[in-house]
Amino acid sequence: MKKFLVIMMVLAFAGCGYCADVAGIEREAWILRAELNMLGSSGDPFEREAILRKMIDRAKGTEEGERAYWDLADLYLDGFPEEMRQEATEMLELCLRTYPKTRRSVLVKCRLVDLYDVKDSRRAELVRQLKNDSGLPSVLKSSLK
Repeated sequence: MKKFLVIMMVLAFAGCGYCADVAGIEREAWILRAELNMLGSSGDPFEREAILRKMIDRAKGTEEGERAYWDLADLYLDGFPEEMRQEATEMLELCLRTYPKTRRSVLVKCRLVDLYDVKDSRRAELVRQLKNDSGLPSVLKSSLK
């Protein structure tokens, strides 16, 4: 379905230079995602990291580019022989800076709360932000400490 959508986008926006650029970026992001999927979760973590970094670099402003930050943080936490907690934290913080209005911001902030040390001031700031988020269910707010 995504492949069909990409083809339709390219055809629809062929006359618009900017739109063609956006379609090209989306197309490249989907190609990279397919490449990543072909590796599978048991694929070489260094190869997966390289693909995700390409996605972050080449697919800025797209859903796939945004998702790559989350996936790279996941890889750092679970895909390498040893957990790379600092790298995962850096990717998630970069995601928040790059995509401040992301629909994933609550998830990213919650994950960062888990990654930071309890005494870390950044963690306290994230907890404050989450507690002040009117869209966050009260049951989740009450679980934040």
